[in-house]
Amino acid sequence: MSINSYKTALLFLTAVFIFNPLFSQEDSSVLYTAGGVAGDSPAEGAADRTTAGRGPGSEGEASPLKEESDIYLDHLYSYIDSPAVEQRQVFTAKDIEDSHTESLVSFLQSEGMQLLSYGPYGLEAKPQIRGFTDETVRVVIDGICVNNAQYGTFDFTTISLGDIEKIEVVRGGFTEGVSDEGSVAGTIYITTKKQNLGTDFTSDTLIKSYLNDSYPADTFSQSAGLSHQLFENTFLKLNLKGTYALNKYQYKNYLSKYVTRDHAEVKDIYADAKVSHFFMNGSSFNTGLIFYDGVKNCPGSENSSGKGVQKDLNAMLTFSLLNPDIKNKVKMENNAAWIFNKRNYDESSTSSQHIINTFRYALYASSDIKTFYTQSAGLTFDGVFLDSTDDGNHTQLSFTFKETSVFKIGRHFSFTLPLAVKTCGDNAAFIPKAGVKFSFEYGDFSVNAYRMVQFPNMDDLYWDSSYASGNPDLKVEEGWGAEAAVDFKKYLPFTLSFFTNYYKNKIQWASTDGVYTPQNVASAFYWGLDFRTEKVLFDGHLHLKACGEYLYTSLLDKSNSLTYKKRIMWTPDWTASASAVFYFYNFRTGIEWNYIGKRYKSNLNITYMEPYSLVNLNLSYEGLEHFEPYLRAENIFDTDYEAVDSYPMPGISISLGLRSRWKNK
Repeated sequence: MSINSYKTALLFLTAVFIFNPLFSQEDSSVLYTAGGVAGDSPAEGAADRTTAGRGPGSEGEASPLKEESDIYLDHLYSYIDSPAVEQRQVFTAKDIEDSHTESLVSFLQSEGMQLLSYGPYGLEAKPQIRGFTDETVRVVIDGICVNNAQYGTFDFTTISLGDIEKIEVVRGGFTEGVSDEGSVAGTIYITTKKQNLGTDFTSDTLIKSYLNDSYPADTFSQSAGLSHQLFENTFLKLNLKGTYALNKYQYKNYLSKYVTRDHAEVKDIYADAKVSHFFMNGSSFNTGLIFYDGVKNCPGSENSSGKGVQKDLNAMLTFSLLNPDIKNKVKMENNAAWIFNKRNYDESSTSSQHIINTFRYALYASSDIKTFYTQSAGLTFDGVFLDSTDDGNHTQLSFTFKETSVFKIGRHFSFTLPLAVKTCGDNAAFIPKAGVKFSFEYGDFSVNAYRMVQFPNMDDLYWDSSYASGNPDLKVEEGWGAEAAVDFKKYLPFTLSFFTNYYKNKIQWASTDGVYTPQNVASAFYWGLDFRTEKVLFDGHLHLKACGEYLYTSLLDKSNSLTYKKRIMWTPDWTASASAVFYFYNFRTGIEWNYIGKRYKSNLNITYMEPYSLVNLNLSYEGLEHFEPYLRAENIFDTDYEAVDSYPMPGISISLGLRSRWKNK
């Protein structure tokens, strides 16, 4: 996409923000819910709970400062809806909006998740959960797994925060949901926003500065969203976002001199459209298109001379048919998706192009067969067609079947049995899991065990260039894990989990005669604990959250005496975060603290990256009917840090923004 087209898109977004349309549709008297009864929608209850505990007077009721809770149409994307044993951390659209972060990467980091970030907005960032990263962290959007088959990860830049209704994070390999299997580290479930009655227009304008005198206004972002009731049973949702980021921040280089990061400019645009039609008793047909186009200048490491330009063009076309109540017993959802990914990478001496077409079909069903027995099952079929400069032309077919059985004995005991069969190319695996939970008045205690399996990605198998070569004979990465968790619900609610994993055949790229080749060389032992707590005090005026993780790792490859029993590189010993939100009249003030501990630069454990802490501030005014001005300051103490070795991160930054909303029911 040319610079002129970016300017046109941004000018259009700005015009939409300034000239807000006046909506005049008459109020609808019909409420559409899964059961066909107004007010019984689980989504409506979720919307009510989102408001509860978020401001003064919120003990069980909405804040008087807020308008009446929206009524959303019920969509069911994740199965099982209410996990029996699995531990899920849930973030709502309200949590996302209140953070005033510019991207999903920034939001997850503000909530305490470690990310291997190679720079600010638009540059590569990979979540790390319990010492695992890359394709071992699965990302599922509306029931469709979106991890890239070529290199295994998902680019979090390619989804707009304004389009997200809910994020659910599952830590560890024990997952009860049947929308995907293959998780080793954990799964991030993302549910996009649903249609609501009437017409709803929102926009968000953001300007960000790294306090660089030469570039005082560094980043400009504009988003707009429209939800509109086309007909009595048909709804339209549109989202559009454009961002232009110079990313010219200052950092202290290896000579302890302040220099400006160069060649990190990012220009991108995101758009999505969804049409939903409801019929019969809450059934619905949905079709949607997500589009992303970005040009990202990649500066390389601090001392690197190899600077490149990455151009991404992504599209995802989806179709889904939801039957939430078949004969009052069965929920069923059919999903079909075409996912297109095109990436061009250019350096001074080389260029490459990678085109992937993925066709995916998924069928999920869930039923409360008896009062004590719930059964869910899922089938997924994937066809991946790769045309790559470095990987060549390849076709990869995969299939997954997963079932989850939940047995409830009395009021105090639950047993969950998730079983899966997964194939990919010539590889196949059986993945059993089991968990039990004991429920009491003051809390729950659960124990689970699971097998972990990860197939090689297409780069691992097929890459062929002058400096690297894939290995078609790679084995499947696999291991076993277990977890014990205490979930205390009274007085000061908290969750404490103890986990352990043994993992072998880990794929690592190593140089042999000057050519990098992947090999199954590593096995490792993991042990750790993570915790989280949350409390609302003083009638909703103070909201406190905290979470953290301790992780011990040990490499077990005895053939390499230099790394045997050493810690795994880039995995911190401690991570922690805490936040406090104060509500005072119409002002909302928040403070966040994030800590990342010591990380070794290599498996030799000789040198390491220093621990660091980041402190962020939020301030917003919520007393206006249609507008909410806000300020977000990140890294306010100007900490010099790196998330990945030799990739300096920004110091202090200040963002000013204005969010608006116009609603006509």
